Amino acid sequence: MDIIYFDPNTLRAQALSLEQAIQTEGILWVDIYPPDTEWEKTVEQLLGFPLYEQHIKDAHNAHHPPFYDATHDYEMLVFRALTHTTLHLGSFQAESSPVVFFISSNVLVSVHTSLKTDCHLLRTKWLRGLPLRTPLSTIGILGSLLGWFTDQYLSIRVPFAQQLEHWQKQLLDPDSRFNDWPSLLQASSQLRHFRMGTVEPQEEALDAFLDETALQLDMRIEVRLRDALEHFTRVSRDTETLQNDLENLVQIYFSATNQRTNEVIRVLTIASVIFLPLNLLAGIYGMNFEHIPGSGAHFGFFEVLAGMMGITIGVLLILHWKRWL
Repeated sequence: MDIIYFDPNTLRAQALSLEQAIQTEGILWVDIYPPDTEWEKTVEQLLGFPLYEQHIKDAHNAHHPPFYDATHDYEMLVFRALTHTTLHLGSFQAESSPVVFFISSNVLVSVHTSLKTDCHLLRTKWLRGLPLRTPLSTIGILGSLLGWFTDQYLSIRVPFAQQLEHWQKQLLDPDSRFNDWPSLLQASSQLRHFRMGTVEPQEEALDAFLDETALQLDMRIEVRLRDALEHFTRVSRDTETLQNDLENLVQIYFSATNQRTNEVIRVLTIASVIFLPLNLLAGIYGMNFEHIPGSGAHFGFFEVLAGMMGITIGVLLILHWKRWL
């Protein structure tokens, strides 16, 4: 557990012990990472009021979806931060973990269920002397943290677009055989789950927080939070577009495959049309009868060859006239 105090004059952060934090009047940020499991009493001592039992259970739930709730004493916002992304060519995976915020007028509590959330990077920057860039309040600190997390979502769009282009080149290359169907179908499923299970609920939770919060919102803070909401709207829109592009790419691949198959069948059909009458003539004159008309002609062989050549030319002319060639 890390307790951070923000100086109202310099807007700079400094780490405090629990004893110092209890005696300090000002804005505090309590950041809790595993394996801190018995943090409830400490947080309630700093807040000055108890937390709801259901909210405590939600804070320990590593699979909790984005969510917003409010009480008379505090407000709770569940935000899912990215913890692991695989965006190299041939694979797409985006995993997230909930960060539960308890927000009061002077204390902000963030509870992480995973060590892989990068919130500690921003905390380290502030402790090194980087000032807070929003008005000093718990909602201002929350806005900075949400902006930090939202930027991670925005950063994964370009790599996936490059992944989609890589698959497109493989699928539409007539000289290569595409065999990476498991990765493509898994990416499509992951992308759908990412949009419907994380991005859209996140957008709804942020929208509910902005519409229903009773905390005082400075104009700059509201603009920052609205910007984070707009970024999630953009992520949701772009994710849906990428998902549709991926599904359309599969349809284009099958259409191109059918087109190539049709071209092969077309060539084979034309060859069959040309050689069918020739095979008929060869079959007639190849029958094993003692007397066949014309079989004794001196130039019969050359006459049959000339007839076959004429039939071939005639068939080709008809196909050309019909624009089947």
